[in-house]
Amino acid sequence: MNVKKELDPRTVLGIVFIFILLGLAVNKPLSSHILLLICNIYLITSKAYRECVLYSLIYIIIAGLMFYIHHIPNTTLALTIVSISYFVQKFSISMMMIEFLKKNTSMPYVISAMQTMKFPNVIAIPFIVICRYMPILKEDYGYLKDSLKIRGVKTSGIQFFIHPVRSLEFMIVPILFRSIRVAEELSTSVLLRGIENYRNRTNIYPLKFTKIDAAYTLFTVIAVGVLFYLQFQ
Repeated sequence: MNVKKELDPRTVLGIVFIFILLGLAVNKPLSSHILLLICNIYLITSKAYRECVLYSLIYIIIAGLMFYIHHIPNTTLALTIVSISYFVQKFSISMMMIEFLKKNTSMPYVISAMQTMKFPNVIAIPFIVICRYMPILKEDYGYLKDSLKIRGVKTSGIQFFIHPVRSLEFMIVPILFRSIRVAEELSTSVLLRGIENYRNRTNIYPLKFTKIDAAYTLFTVIAVGVLFYLQFQ
């Protein structure tokens, strides 16, 4: 049974999209650190303590490496570290907001919110498919690793760098074939559910803004204002 959370899914979607975009746009150190703090506040209010600690540690380690980057004499190596660190920091912020989305709503309510907000299908359908497919991909990857361990094939990250071609053959190729099959199942499912019917649909999951949504919206507006001031001052 899908139980509605306290927050309206439209509020959750708005917060997630806003801060993922801010995570991509913000590049100053201070504003990036403040953005991390704000994302931690959202995760703490959602009781996602483990994810909060995990992604904060990743961000802090990367920030520490960036602080000492000027001590590396090799320009190419320094540029490589900066590029990877920049990507990881943006990825950490995005994952924190995705965890906030997962903790505060469920997929039927997300779909209902997107229909209510008149999201175009070119945006709504890929987003829903990604949210549906990622847990399946994670589960299939676990099964594949167990299968390879039974066959005596090591699947650690070190082995990937030692034998990249073999790792791609054993790991990536089965995942790709599995993805093709899942894509066919998903396309059949959406057709059976009438995705091509563009008429207005009745939502069986009621949506309603409450005082909690107002509080989160006010905090978001203040947070966005602070980040814009720090970024563009």
